[in-house]
Amino acid sequence: MNRFSYFRLALLALAAALPLAFLGCGGAPVPPLELTSHTPSTDATGVLLADAIELDFNVAVAAQTVTPDSLKVLDGSNELSYDKAFSSDGKTLTLTLTSAPASLPATLTVRIDGIENTRGSALSTSFSFTTADDWVELGSFVQEDAATDADDPSVALDAEGRPVVAFESAEASGYRIVVRRWNGNTWESIGNPFNSGSSDSAFDPDLELDPDGNPVVAFREYNATNHDNVFVRHWDGSAWTGYGGGGALDRTLSDAAHGASLVIGNDGNPGVFFSEQSTVSGSTAYRVYRSGYTDNLGWIGVVTPDNFDADRDAIAPVAKMAANGSLVLSWVENTASGKVIYVKNTGTDSFYGSPPEIFESTGDFIPSLDMALDADDRPVIAWREQSNSLGIFAKYWDGSAWRSYGSSDLVNAGGFQVALELDPQGRPVIATNVRGHLIVMHWNGTAWDSYADEVNLDFGQELYSFDLAVNAGGHPVVVWSEDDGSGGYVLHAKLHNGLAQ
Repeated sequence: MNRFSYFRLALLALAAALPLAFLGCGGAPVPPLELTSHTPSTDATGVLLADAIELDFNVAVAAQTVTPDSLKVLDGSNELSYDKAFSSDGKTLTLTLTSAPASLPATLTVRIDGIENTRGSALSTSFSFTTADDWVELGSFVQEDAATDADDPSVALDAEGRPVVAFESAEASGYRIVVRRWNGNTWESIGNPFNSGSSDSAFDPDLELDPDGNPVVAFREYNATNHDNVFVRHWDGSAWTGYGGGGALDRTLSDAAHGASLVIGNDGNPGVFFSEQSTVSGSTAYRVYRSGYTDNLGWIGVVTPDNFDADRDAIAPVAKMAANGSLVLSWVENTASGKVIYVKNTGTDSFYGSPPEIFESTGDFIPSLDMALDADDRPVIAWREQSNSLGIFAKYWDGSAWRSYGSSDLVNAGGFQVALELDPQGRPVIATNVRGHLIVMHWNGTAWDSYADEVNLDFGQELYSFDLAVNAGGHPVVVWSEDDGSGGYVLHAKLHNGLAQ
């Protein structure tokens, strides 16, 4: 065969082989790699850092080609870290940021340069979007009508991390309890405003969600005859109803009760811890009592108060439910020399610490107290103490003794009220108001650190009550009541736009 024949055969072989380069394993052609869509969209604004970045391709991506060099998320020239996950068909790549921009809002760029399909076709493209600010407001306000005063919020998060808020609302018939849920886009009411069923006014709700996600609310109700009583209502899917007849839970209707703290057991049944003015052995004082509901027996109240000393006033009750069904209780009790915070386990009928008066504040006033339980059901407690200066303090039980976070109990030297939750790592997150500024702090493992920026809208307006929740990603949600500039109480909610600290 001559040289020309060899050359022609080589050309024929090359022509036959070229189409094979575009065939997959099953013989179908594999087109060049393209980014067909992505979330967030190009030039999107108000994006949460916790939201996933989703990249959709026309064909499967070769996973080994997705590297920090071929796929970057850039804050200017700073490269942000991320976790990645592929769909089962390899066509969708999901990124979750694990580091944050230097400041918010920030314009981020997703740059692809070298990601390939399974046949080596490489892609080079990019798009940008802008994040939200440090705090993202959920709607313009929480209540249905901003002209209706709303105060004393209590917030819980549903299974999807969306806040459910109970608050007192100034309705035409008097103060009522209103419950609203954030659906991801707007606030929706759960049923109608309610109280015990009479014309009396209802205040100070405490909200929890039962195992099915239905809201349960304990609240105080005032009337001219019996003054303040404690009630509990739950949402049955169509209406707000009471347990076991729905009557008042405090021991004596004519005695004033307040500070109802609600817990929900694993069976979905509620328990309530409250302070009531009562007379024991001829001595009248505010004492702390508890009552629990069972399906077959109804409400069962504990007649003996939980006070360390039954002759002393006890206020600011807080209750949490441990995994074994026992209650962990905390409250403030008067002594001859000052105020004392006690923490008690009803399962063992014992106090944490010896002596238990470890939070004694000589001559000072403790108007605000909150508590949470860690993954091992050990209590963490935060309180506000008034002396020559105002301050927020915190301690935790390590299993044998109370310990401070860092070198001091002091968290913030200017706090006035306190709300406490734990993040998914068991580290405390605290909301407090300082001279009209609502701020949120967290323990970062070595020190107390404030989340960027104050939460409330107008620092020149009066700030009322607030509550705090932390979602599964470690992001705080804060709900608070703020003066609208004309003396009205408007309820607002914000989610922190950040990564778990």
